Amino acid sequence: MTKLSKVLYYKNVLGPETLTLCQYTTHQITYPTSINQALVYVLESHQLSFQMQLKQSKSLLKIRKLVPIFINEETIIFPIMHQRSPIKYYINACAINGLTSKSSKTIIYFENSTFITVDAPYILIYKKWQESLTLSHLLNS
Repeated sequence: MTKLSKVLYYKNVLGPETLTLCQYTTHQITYPTSINQALVYVLESHQLSFQMQLKQSKSLLKIRKLVPIFINEETIIFPIMHQRSPIKYYINACAINGLTSKSSKTIIYFENSTFITVDAPYILIYKKWQESLTLSHLLNS
């Protein structure tokens, strides 16, 4: 990852191949693997274990579902879809500038005028965003 860009989100791509899209503020990267394998790779590149980060977050936040994962001070990702969902997103809580509700969907705004519309309720996204920021404060104190 370059210093000038920040990860915004990870999203799996539906199609004949298993792909994961990683969107940064300035560019995107496509991993030729599932979203979970891509996240394991990203965490290992930061000398972290996916399972240990998950356990730590569950313990600190006392939650069991859609658990945020701390990667570094600028990257705390949280899922907004369950594991069996056909389309999965992991959003970087530190990159979010705002949220807007649009019927049953939510628009998530990032820097550089970037945004995505996800098929998830506003209150769920807001709650997971706040849990991620809480996790950041707990781990940085």
